[in-house]
Amino acid sequence: MKKSFAYTLKTVVLASLVTVFATAAPFALQARPQEDTAAPAEALALPGTLRMQRLAGDDMAGQLKTAAGAMSFQTSSLDASGRIAAKGATPGRVRVRLEVNGAVLDHEIDYAAGTLTVRAAEEVVISAADRDVLKSFQSELGRDLALQGSVRTLSKPHDMLWRLSEMYSEVPLGHRLGKEWVIRRGTDAPMTPQGLGDARESLLSLGGGVQPRGDIVAAACNEKGGGSFINLKGIANVCDDDKVFYRSSSHDYCPSHGYTSKTVAYGCGSNSCAGRCGAGCGVANGVGAWYQDCLDHDVCNRDHNSQLGGCGDEWTEAADDYAFGAISCYTTCR
Repeated sequence: MKKSFAYTLKTVVLASLVTVFATAAPFALQARPQEDTAAPAEALALPGTLRMQRLAGDDMAGQLKTAAGAMSFQTSSLDASGRIAAKGATPGRVRVRLEVNGAVLDHEIDYAAGTLTVRAAEEVVISAADRDVLKSFQSELGRDLALQGSVRTLSKPHDMLWRLSEMYSEVPLGHRLGKEWVIRRGTDAPMTPQGLGDARESLLSLGGGVQPRGDIVAAACNEKGGGSFINLKGIANVCDDDKVFYRSSSHDYCPSHGYTSKTVAYGCGSNSCAGRCGAGCGVANGVGAWYQDCLDHDVCNRDHNSQLGGCGDEWTEAADDYAFGAISCYTTCR
């Protein structure tokens, strides 16, 4: 990452804390195409040493050290008056500072406004080492969560820290984060992508390899084609052992080509829990948010064998699913 302003958290020595979440809603196609068994195996996260320390209320700070580098983190929970929220209270806002290989990203989620704001002192460009550290963070935090209490009872700062670990575990290599990025909560109903309308839907119905042009490609590659907050399956099904579901998925590998649409497998029985927001199957083998935008992002990465910038718009479109998508899947894969 490009260096941001210097900030170093205190060395910490306590390991532990936290717990997690996930979502879904029904829609399975009749077609049952063979799952892509040739999909490349996802690279394993590097092992790391995670240490965490309890702060006031439900807040925490910590450090992670890996062979690719290090990161530190700290949460701050605020009540309606702007004071530190008491332990067990529901804060109005949660702030999370992440320092990854020397670059600092500040996050503030406002639950009433439905916004997550990401700020940096200067532009941050994600390097291969940054991605390795962030992927290890998700893995090690998930391991820690699995040793804790029920995933149904996460405090807000713990919830936010896990969501960020999920989101950044899939950040594209070379992705640029500007000085301010506001992620807005979507609705729980299927959304019609603005700027595409019927033209996009007719193109998607044509199947794979579609090469739309003009305004459609411009809108797609400008991060306006997401179908945010369209859950993939109900809680009782999506994490059932070895069960596979099928749904239409589309992506645009920008700027190389336009939309590709096809019916793909998703769920715990699919390769690497396709459709789950975050790398792999996540903590407790499947716990996480399951959404259409995350499925489209997974398929784009699989088709192009990379986390390169061409799938960056799918990652950006899924940002509200990472940040606000309900996490309600408490059974496990396999």
